[in-house]
Amino acid sequence: MRVTPELDTINSLPVKADAGVEREPDITFGASNYVAVWSEGEFGGMHKVRAARISPQGAVLDTGILFGKDSFLEYCPGIAFDGTRFLGIWYDYQEPYGVFGRFLTGEAQPDSEAFTIRASNTCHLFQPDIAYAAGRYLVVWNEQTSYADDEIYGQLIDPEGGLCGDIIPIAVGPGFQSNPRVAGHNAFLVVWDEDGSIYGQRVSPEGTLAGPGFEISDPTSNIRMSADIAFGAQTYLAVWMQFTNDNYDIYGNLDTSVGINEMHGSISNGNSVPATIVRGPMNRFLSGKYTLYDISGRKRQHEPAGVGIYFVKKDGSDWRKIIKVE
Repeated sequence: MRVTPELDTINSLPVKADAGVEREPDITFGASNYVAVWSEGEFGGMHKVRAARISPQGAVLDTGILFGKDSFLEYCPGIAFDGTRFLGIWYDYQEPYGVFGRFLTGEAQPDSEAFTIRASNTCHLFQPDIAYAAGRYLVVWNEQTSYADDEIYGQLIDPEGGLCGDIIPIAVGPGFQSNPRVAGHNAFLVVWDEDGSIYGQRVSPEGTLAGPGFEISDPTSNIRMSADIAFGAQTYLAVWMQFTNDNYDIYGNLDTSVGINEMHGSISNGNSVPATIVRGPMNRFLSGKYTLYDISGRKRQHEPAGVGIYFVKKDGSDWRKIIKVE
C-alpha cells in the first residue's frame, strides 16, 4: 500500500491568515512574549509593516499593529529586543527611500517617532536585518553602488534611538554582496551571500571590524545563498541554501573560533613571536610551504586584501606575525 504523506497542521499557528498579502516575517522574544513582524498589503498595491505579540503558549494577542511611518510600500521588517523595548526596522520602496526604524513597547505599541537609519536617492531591495548586543543595536543592509553591484553596510543604534558613529562598510569592493543577516552576543557576527559563497565579518560593539572578512562555506564550486545566523551555547551557527547534486539542500557551519594564543608553546616556544609590519602584498612571506591564519585562528586560502593581523607558519614549525597596515 502506498502512503501519501500529508501536511502536519496540528501545531500550525495562524499568526495572520486572511484575504490580504502577508509576507517577509521576522520574530524575536522579549517582555514575556514573542513579537512577530511582517509586511502586509495587497498584490500590486500598498504594503505596511505590522507587529503582533504571541504568548509562549501560542496565543496570538494582536491582529497586526502598524508601526511603520505610513509609507505606501514598506517591506522586509526586522525586530530585536534590548531588555526594555523592541526596535522594529524596514525599508521603503517609495520616496523617501531608505531603511527606517521605530521603537515598540513590550506590548508592541509604537513608542517613538519613526527615524531614518539610511537614506537613499533610489529605490532598492535593501534586505535589512537587526540584532542587539552589548548595549547597542546593529542594523545591516545591502545597497547598490554606482557600479551596479551590491555592498554590505551597517549602523549602530543606542537604546534611545541615537545613531552611533558613521555608517560601517562591512563588505565592500569586488563581488556582489547581498542578503546580510546579523546575530549578536558580546559583539556581532554578520553573514552574507557573495558570488555563490557565504562570508562573515565580526563587528565590535564600537563599530570596528574585528579582523578581515572570512569565508564561512567550504571553498567548492557549489552555489550557496540565503544565509542566516544565530547565537547560542557560546557559538554562532550559520545556515544557508546550497545547490548540490542537482538539488537544493541546507548546510551550516558552527563558528567556534577563539583566536590565536601567541604564548602557546607550539607557537612561541617560550619566546615572543617575531612581528613584521607590511604595506601592500605579503608575497615574500608566502613562498614555499606555509599555512596562513588570521587573528581569529582561521586558515586563509589566499593572501588577504584587507588590513589586519596574520600569522604564517613556515615549513611546519616556524611562526611569524604579520601586521598588514595597508
